Amino acid sequence: MPADALPPAISGKTRLLGFLGDPVIHARSPQNFNPRLAASGHDAALVPLHVPSDRFEAAIPGLLALANLDGLVVTMPYKERLIPWLDSISERARDVGAVNAARRLPDGRWIGDIFDGVGLVGAAAGIGFVPQGKSVGLIGAGGAGAAIAFALVEAGIASLSVVDRDEARAVALCGRIAAKGGIMPEAGSLSLRGLDLLVHATPVGMAESDGTAIDIADLESGTVVIDIVTKPTTPLLLAAARRGCRTAGGGAMVQAQTAAIAAFLGYPLR
Repeated sequence: MPADALPPAISGKTRLLGFLGDPVIHARSPQNFNPRLAASGHDAALVPLHVPSDRFEAAIPGLLALANLDGLVVTMPYKERLIPWLDSISERARDVGAVNAARRLPDGRWIGDIFDGVGLVGAAAGIGFVPQGKSVGLIGAGGAGAAIAFALVEAGIASLSVVDRDEARAVALCGRIAAKGGIMPEAGSLSLRGLDLLVHATPVGMAESDGTAIDIADLESGTVVIDIVTKPTTPLLLAAARRGCRTAGGGAMVQAQTAAIAAFLGYPLR
């Protein structure tokens, strides 16, 4: 659909998808989803649903009971809090302990999954990087970092080092990954020398005054760098580009994640 084309009319037949969070005023998911839903021929719309945190438990039963609501895209602070209200979640969502999408099945049951890692792997593929057999460094062991770590392990990476300003969180994530089998990640230190892929999964870089989350003096030109911060560029991406690294930003991850979530919700994009 051309950028200046009028969106399809909302009618009583239009199916709803919700973007659930607190706050939602800065959300870009409706702008990402709705033009692509329309271009794919779906009579559906993603609408922001601002549920204040202190009213979540009161609001969620009624929300899930809406007959024309087919699914939810979930952001903070509800990626963990929604799980008890769902009938089942995927194995990767159990690994991470969070969901960022939920779908109503035809029988009325609600199921959840998480796609942060899928988006990261998709962004990597977009710049020609295949994770299998590669060494990876991950900055950030929060919800997004955990989802990315498990997805990269599933994609067959050979090694993983994780750092986080909360070292205990990095240690805990590495322990959960090791318990699944396959590789034994390292927590608390990260050498950039010889690294195939560096992933940044913290909010550092959102503010104009931000630098980089770690010292990147040893970053090599052969290292692929992906920063999940959703800005056109960040200090990390600028520094990596100056060194000749292949890079991808949060926008590429969002696009890959959007397609995966839409398919999960039952509205595949063209």
